Amino acid sequence: MSERPPLPPLRDDGLPTLPTGEPVLHRWFVIAMLILVPLALVVSIWAATQVFGREEIAPADRRPAGDERTTVDRGEAVLGTIEDSDPGPSCAASGRVVGDSGARAAATRALGATCSLLRTGAFPEAESGLREWATTRGQVRFAVFELSGVESSLRATDDRRTVIELNAAFQFEDATRAAPAIIGQLTQLAQPSFPGSPVTAETALAAAEAQHAACQRLVFSDAPPRGCLDVEQLLEEPDPLGALEAAGYPGDDR
Repeated sequence: MSERPPLPPLRDDGLPTLPTGEPVLHRWFVIAMLILVPLALVVSIWAATQVFGREEIAPADRRPAGDERTTVDRGEAVLGTIEDSDPGPSCAASGRVVGDSGARAAATRALGATCSLLRTGAFPEAESGLREWATTRGQVRFAVFELSGVESSLRATDDRRTVIELNAAFQFEDATRAAPAIIGQLTQLAQPSFPGSPVTAETALAAAEAQHAACQRLVFSDAPPRGCLDVEQLLEEPDPLGALEAAGYPGDDR
C-alpha cells in the first residue's frame, strides 16, 4: 500500500500552507466566507418569511374606499406635468387628455378603447358617467400613486372638474389595457350623490361588474391587467357586497 502524502504544514494561525510556506487558502478568503455564509443564511430566512409569511390582501381591500371627492383612495399622487392638452377621441371629445406628448397619446388610446366598449351598449351606467365627465370639463391624467396597487381613481377638483387618474404604469404599455379601469370609474361617477358623498358599496360593486365585463370583451396580448384579476376575485367572493362594506364602502342605508 502506497503511503499517503503528508498533510501541509500549519501556519501559526492554524491555516494549512504549501511547502513554500504560502497559505493554501488566503486568510482574507476564509474570513470573508466566515462572514458571508451566515449572512446568506440570514437573508434566505428573511426572504422565505416575506414570501410565505406575507398576509394576503383581500380583493375588496385592493380598491380602498375613497371619500366625498375621490372614488378610490390612492394615497398621495404625483401627477404628470401639464405641458398641453388635447380633446379626447370620438365619444369623449368634450373632455381633455392632459400631459406631455407621450401621456396624451396614451390617454387618447385608452379613451378610444373605452369608446369602442361604450358603443356596444353594454355599459349604460358608464355612458351616464361619461356624460357627467364631459359636462364637468373632465380630464384624463397619469399619476404615480402612493398606494402602488391602485390602478385608477377619479377625483373632483375644487372647481368641480372631474379627473380620471390612471396609474402611470399604463403609459408604458398598451394603453388600451386601461379601458376597463376607465369603465369602472365612469360607472362610479354615475352615482348621483357623487361628488358630495362617498361611493357606496352598491355602486362600487356595479363598477366592479362593469369593469369585469369590459375585461372579458378585450383581448390582451399577455396577462390581463391587475385590475381585471382583482375584480374577478372580488366577484367570486361569497358576498362581494359585504366584502366591500367591510373594506369601508358605505351601504345605501348609511
